[in-house]
Amino acid sequence: MANGFGFSIGDVLNRWADIGVFAYVLPFLMIFALVYGILIKTQILGDNKGVNAVIALSFGLLSLQFDIVSGFYSSIFPYAGMGLAVFLVALILMGLVTGSDGKNWIWFGIGVVIFLFILFGSLGDTYWM
Repeated sequence: MANGFGFSIGDVLNRWADIGVFAYVLPFLMIFALVYGILIKTQILGDNKGVNAVIALSFGLLSLQFDIVSGFYSSIFPYAGMGLAVFLVALILMGLVTGSDGKNWIWFGIGVVIFLFILFGSLGDTYWM
């Protein structure tokens, strides 16, 4: 009761984890938004937003049927967060020692290396398999 409200952010996040927000709701919303956005952008089925929404809804719900997607997301996103932190530190350190002389290929190389670490790290974690 240190904050005067009787609960903390950690309590709220743990409660959300208990009711499945991180395992089901957020993966569903991500898959739904990606599929809907792709269908709207490509207009494969025309510009009928209702049909696109139903297909994206079906795709999102069916993808969560066997907990494979939830396990994969819980495995890859912590590694992606660490990769983003490493990339941010590299960006700051490179900004300290280099100027703005257009060496964007360095950032691409750093990004590829971090991506490979994230990919192999998450594939090594076989929880989602």
